[in-house]
Amino acid sequence: MSNVYDNWERLVEAVIRREQIWQMFHDQSPSVSSISSNSSLDFQDLDVPLDFSSAGGSSAYQQLPPPTVENLQKKEKSVEKEVSGLVFIQGFSPVFDLDEILKSTAEFLGRGTFGSAYISSMDNGITVVLKRLNAVNIPEKKFRQHMKVIGNVRHDNVSALRAYYFSKEEKLMVYDHYSNGSVSAMLHGKIEGNRAPLDWETRLRIAVGAARGIAHIHKQSGGKLVHGNIKSSNIFLNSNQYGCLSDHGLASMIPSPVRNAGYHAPEVKNTRNVSQASDVYSFGILLLELLTRKSLLHAIGGNEAVGLVKLVNSVNGKERAANVFDVELLRNRSIEEQMIKTLEIGMSCVANTPRRRPKMAQVVKMMEDIRTMNTRPNLVFIEGVNPDFYLDDMLRASAEVLGRGKFGTSYKATLGNGSTIAVKRLREVIVTSKEFQRQMEVIGRMKHENVSTLTAYHCSRDEKLIVYDYYGTGSASSMLHGKTGENKISLDWKTRLRIAVGAARGIAHIHTQVGQNLVHGNVKTSNIFLTTQGYGCVTDVGLATLMSTTAVLDSRSSGYRAPEVTDTKKLSQASDVYSFGVVLLELLTGKPSIISEDNEKDIHLVWWVASVVREYWTVEVFDIKLLLWDSDMEEAMVTFLQIALNCVKSVPEHRPKMSEVVWMLEDISGTNSEA
Repeated sequence: MSNVYDNWERLVEAVIRREQIWQMFHDQSPSVSSISSNSSLDFQDLDVPLDFSSAGGSSAYQQLPPPTVENLQKKEKSVEKEVSGLVFIQGFSPVFDLDEILKSTAEFLGRGTFGSAYISSMDNGITVVLKRLNAVNIPEKKFRQHMKVIGNVRHDNVSALRAYYFSKEEKLMVYDHYSNGSVSAMLHGKIEGNRAPLDWETRLRIAVGAARGIAHIHKQSGGKLVHGNIKSSNIFLNSNQYGCLSDHGLASMIPSPVRNAGYHAPEVKNTRNVSQASDVYSFGILLLELLTRKSLLHAIGGNEAVGLVKLVNSVNGKERAANVFDVELLRNRSIEEQMIKTLEIGMSCVANTPRRRPKMAQVVKMMEDIRTMNTRPNLVFIEGVNPDFYLDDMLRASAEVLGRGKFGTSYKATLGNGSTIAVKRLREVIVTSKEFQRQMEVIGRMKHENVSTLTAYHCSRDEKLIVYDYYGTGSASSMLHGKTGENKISLDWKTRLRIAVGAARGIAHIHTQVGQNLVHGNVKTSNIFLTTQGYGCVTDVGLATLMSTTAVLDSRSSGYRAPEVTDTKKLSQASDVYSFGVVLLELLTGKPSIISEDNEKDIHLVWWVASVVREYWTVEVFDIKLLLWDSDMEEAMVTFLQIALNCVKSVPEHRPKMSEVVWMLEDISGTNSEA
């Protein structure tokens, strides 16, 4: 490993006292454990003798001629002055010294354009990044002036220079350590190592943060400071998970060969002179890396490797999304527009001619505009709701199908933060996005304890999603008709009456909205849940007006559909009353809206009840469980049946208003409300 540490021993020799060196190489030394097992210090090339005797024993110089000993002791005094040469940038406390850094556990990070980098973990718990610069022939005064310029760059998206060290042989820089590793490692690290799934939001934060940092650097020193070495291995994530730049400002101090040709602008390859325009070019390459997750040189069809710019230019504009973007990102169609706009910015940054490239301040504005399009895309929260999750959280959530209805499929989604929501994925939505959003706003403003609260919605070309509060008890349908041992529970008369009263109040409230013209359009037991007080609460409000005729006339809900809806294909408040009447019959009989019996034709519940009431005693329609438990409530049940039969009259005008239904049901239950 000695080659990895690149003659690190020269620095150690220059600043650590002889007794400390001696301790490092003796088994009983407490300092041995502080040297990383990965470290290897090779001292055979040192030109200064080391004392390997005990601290209290005879000097290692005792066998040397006196003049030589005197010269070496003078040199040691000079070295001790250099130990105190670790200079902390103003604002940073000197909580460690160079000795502590050099005795720390060291981990090699890598070699870059300007030198080698190490992670230094000290005994006091502090971890920093130590940058050892390549051979730098620069006067001390000029070096310190340049460190002051770099140290004065303070920004959330620029890695802060904490301290530096200057000697004739060594130039060191001390930075904060970012534990997540570089963006390069995140994008291109091994699958079993650093590489991990990177969602679009994370990549966008990396790009926005890096752009802000570069723009800030470009404003320093009278607008003349240049980063000069922008690449994904020099970008990290700060505490807010935005891109943060390191290695800034060294290019103008250390002339170096063009090693990172993939990042350098064409003019830099020729002139070796970096500029703010060449920084913009390098940032454009970073954007292409984030979008494609491809290396700087990429082989096409087994041919010679080409650069990212040439690769993107080689693909027809209409096919770029499919053939250039990272397939991991393409799984989320809702971010495609953002990716295309980001690609356009990236391509403008890598224009061949410097003057055609935008300024970094302009790039920041464009990147932030993309991010504000949908910070986490296309999940709109209803006014008054505090968002604690986003679309990508929802899409990654553990999901369970609750049911499939005529308007779409409902899911129970358990989010990473532990909360649970109900998500409905709509199908056959025929209205424009603007009309959809307007209807969501209407529904979102509808605040009533017996109407399920709309939390958020998502509207894109391919998907329409709505998010509700989740009711853990399940729907009234599952309670009445679920399989034994699963959702089905025994409902006594009082519980069924509360379900009816609550649902009636909710529907009546809906009918007062939008100038008393709003319709629910999909009243059925699978859309009724229980509040914490045990009353019915309706969901799926107002969706019918968004759907195609096919969805409205779905055969699965024909048992709830009023006769006139089949003929006119139009919903009304009167048809809501009919559907609610079917719900009342379900609660009373315990039977589903369409009764299927072996070898018998399916029959609507309304028809079955009518036939039983005509031919038998009225009580024959009641759920036998109700008669066993609540025989003294038979009179109330008969009244309840009469209300239901009034609701399902074939002529719409003969049906009661929902406000009247509420009053009649509350009269039975002994409750009252403003409805």
